[in-house]
Amino acid sequence: MAGEKSKSSGENGEKIASGILDRIGWGNGLRNIPIKCNTPSHKNDAGNQKTSHGEDQIFIYNNPFHDTRTDIVHVSVKNKLGAYPSSEATLKREFKEHLAEIHEIIECAKYSQEISQLASTFRARKHLYHSGLLIWVHNDDSDIDRDIMPILSKIRLEQDSDIPVYLIDGGRAGFLWKVLDDIKQRGKPWSFFYPLIGTVTTVDEPRTGAFLPLELIASDVFPIVVDDGDKKEMILYANQAFSADAYKKLMAYALRFCTSLVTNIKIGMPDYNAATDKSQADMARLAFSDRQEKIEPFSFNRSFLTLLNGG
Repeated sequence: MAGEKSKSSGENGEKIASGILDRIGWGNGLRNIPIKCNTPSHKNDAGNQKTSHGEDQIFIYNNPFHDTRTDIVHVSVKNKLGAYPSSEATLKREFKEHLAEIHEIIECAKYSQEISQLASTFRARKHLYHSGLLIWVHNDDSDIDRDIMPILSKIRLEQDSDIPVYLIDGGRAGFLWKVLDDIKQRGKPWSFFYPLIGTVTTVDEPRTGAFLPLELIASDVFPIVVDDGDKKEMILYANQAFSADAYKKLMAYALRFCTSLVTNIKIGMPDYNAATDKSQADMARLAFSDRQEKIEPFSFNRSFLTLLNGG
């Protein structure tokens, strides 16, 4: 019975993770890349050195924010068949275990012949950068969008590794899913927009693309460019509550990106309500009265559990 539950939990986690990764442009990631363990301190349950590490998925891409860097992201998928642990201590302990597992994988992957061959085949740039992505979700629909980051941010990490690991928890998965579901419903060609940040020095680096880089996965604000006939429209999605001040900052953010790129801007916030918030939004717009772009606020919402039903 326990084995069946574990199998079901794993399958649900894979289904949710695959749906999210596909929608952020990571659907062509490589699976089951063998990583030989070459670190004596990595022990199995019997206390012996591990022979190999499991690998859920690897996604490799040229970083649009650093023009000499290729990112190799090691993806690990975990799923709770129910809710996250109610005990903060248990939640922190399980997170540390997941984190340690990813760090071990990457520590050995850096010296893996298979990974070196993968980078060579990909024609990687001068600098290879390893990082991790932990997708840790659950399927208790009574609290599906739970954000566990406030609890995890209080953890004192005792890891020696300086390798960054990004987290998609219920809250982050919910945000990504609602955004990508909203853009899909619009039915127009679109692409992710890559702001001019980081160390990009070449003008040839594309500013739009079909995948969402890690830096934007972790962001509470990310822009999308939509092709609307012969015009381009920018949609800025924000994972924050509506207020006049927040809306004003998001408008400034979007207008910095736009220049002559677009004439229409839409700003999505999950709780915007035109019936109660429109007057505040109109007042905030006056701060940019010298700009001619059309700016509209809107709301987005839906649950990523529809992925389990083929949604």
